[in-house]
Amino acid sequence: MLLTRPGIRLFLAGQTLSLFGDGVALIALGVWAKVLTGSSSVAALVMFTYMAPTVLLPLGGVLADRVRRRPLLIGTNLAVALASAALLLVDGPGELGILYAVAAAYGAASAVLSPAQSALLRSMLVEEAEFGAAAGLSQSVRSGTTLLSPVAGATVYGWIGGHGVAVVAMACLLTAALAFATLPDRERPARRERTGWAAELTAGLHHVRGSAEIRPLLVAMVTMTAVIGMTSPMLLALIEHGLHRPPTLLGALESVLALGGLAGAVGGSVAIARFRPQRLVAAGALVFALGTALQAVAVFPAVVAGLVLAGAAGPLAVIGLATVAQAATPEHLMGRTQAAVNLCLTVPQAAALGAGSGLVALLSFRQVIALMVLGALVTAVALFRRRPAPVPNSEERGRPS
Repeated sequence: MLLTRPGIRLFLAGQTLSLFGDGVALIALGVWAKVLTGSSSVAALVMFTYMAPTVLLPLGGVLADRVRRRPLLIGTNLAVALASAALLLVDGPGELGILYAVAAAYGAASAVLSPAQSALLRSMLVEEAEFGAAAGLSQSVRSGTTLLSPVAGATVYGWIGGHGVAVVAMACLLTAALAFATLPDRERPARRERTGWAAELTAGLHHVRGSAEIRPLLVAMVTMTAVIGMTSPMLLALIEHGLHRPPTLLGALESVLALGGLAGAVGGSVAIARFRPQRLVAAGALVFALGTALQAVAVFPAVVAGLVLAGAAGPLAVIGLATVAQAATPEHLMGRTQAAVNLCLTVPQAAALGAGSGLVALLSFRQVIALMVLGALVTAVALFRRRPAPVPNSEERGRPS
């Protein structure tokens, strides 16, 4: 079993602590900005500052493939912990710029940490049968921290304030760096490629586009991510016009989504051992369609049940895609491939969030739900009808000639 390996346990501990420190700090930075200025737009701008460095993902992928991943993870977590120390200087609205700077540092670090973690995990796997289990464990960690870290961040801020949050985040990041430092150093030296920077930056995208195994699943995930991105605007309209509750209910319903995500990650970890990854992605799309359709009933128990299903759908599909990406990508290209996948999924989700905000002003929440369900069903049907491509079983597949 994969978890019996000490190295895997240390890796997951490092990943968990790093993600948890990130999540705790992020929610607290937004709350802190709101408290200092009284402005919701300022708080939202802090969140945007965190998201903006997503454009650096290709560069983070190159870095993850050019240098040794273990020292990169150690150094990045230490650097963000040091940046977090600047929060101890914040004492009023005059230091608002520090919040922006720290949010940007966390965002830039995430553009490095995600591809580096995926690449290091890939280098630790021995057999292809382990790819699915590794993807499931990693997604379970992400879903668990997504559920717990915002609550922890808001609680710590309310209890001991922003300075306390800074200390907690620093402790998490420093311990994460220690976990990665304790990993057995069996990583191969980074492979040097005789190509220009432009070719290195786009290598992951070219690999994904040319892979008969990854490409159809990524296209399906892009469509699914786009419809998932409409969830928050749709929920606001559903709360107002369907449930007739105050908009503050959104926070509780988002927590239900996160709880469903954790259930989906755990279920996907079991299912990936029995089903082809393509079927798991298709099942995720189908579950999302069912869960979203259930919310159209606009009765609170049905909405909650639908959100649990819709929340579970994303991790199910991600585990299927991640399994294929790990198996169909040579180790030296894993960082850039993961960066390309992340970028392809993040941009449509952000665009769908904006589009969904516009649609709820023009259409009823049930009409928006119908569009979301239709998109998910088209994705599911296309994948169920498609014959799965064989996943390569050789490290040499996908190497540039």
